Amino acid sequence: MPLDAEIRGQISKTINDIFETQNFLDTVNWILESDAQVRSKEDLALGYFLGGLSTIAHNYVLVRLQDSKIEKITKRQMEKELGKEKAKEVRQRIKEDEEKAREEIRSKGGRPVRIEVTGKETEEIRSMLIPMFSSFRDKIRKEEALRKVRKRR
Repeated sequence: MPLDAEIRGQISKTINDIFETQNFLDTVNWILESDAQVRSKEDLALGYFLGGLSTIAHNYVLVRLQDSKIEKITKRQMEKELGKEKAKEVRQRIKEDEEKAREEIRSKGGRPVRIEVTGKETEEIRSMLIPMFSSFRDKIRKEEALRKVRKRR
C-alpha cells in the first residue's frame, strides 16, 4: 500500500514536531556518559535521530495497514450479516455519529488529553537500557561483518 497524502502529512508533522521539540543532545550526552566506546557525538546524534524517525514512520504505516485490514474485515462481515445496502447505511451513520461527537467536543472547548513521560520514568527507562549497550554494539558489529562477507560474494 503506497503512502497516501494523509499518512505522509502525519509523518512530516511528527518529524517536524520532533525536530523542533526533541532535546537530542540530552539523550546523546546520556549515551556518551554511559558508554565510553562511542567515538563520535555527531554520528551518534545523527543515527539516533534518523533511527527514531524511521521507527515512527514505520509505526504510522503499520497502524494504517492494520486499520485498513480491520476495516475491510468489518465491512465484509457487516455485508454478510446485513446485506450491502444496510451495511453501507450503518457505516455511514457511524461515521456521521463520530464526526458529530468530535464537533461537540470542539464546540465545548475540548482539547486533546496531554500525556507526558516524567523525568523519573525517563531515568527508569534509561537504567533499563544501559546494560543493553554492549549487546547492541555486538549486534551492529556482527551485521557489519555479515554485510562485508555478502559484498565479497
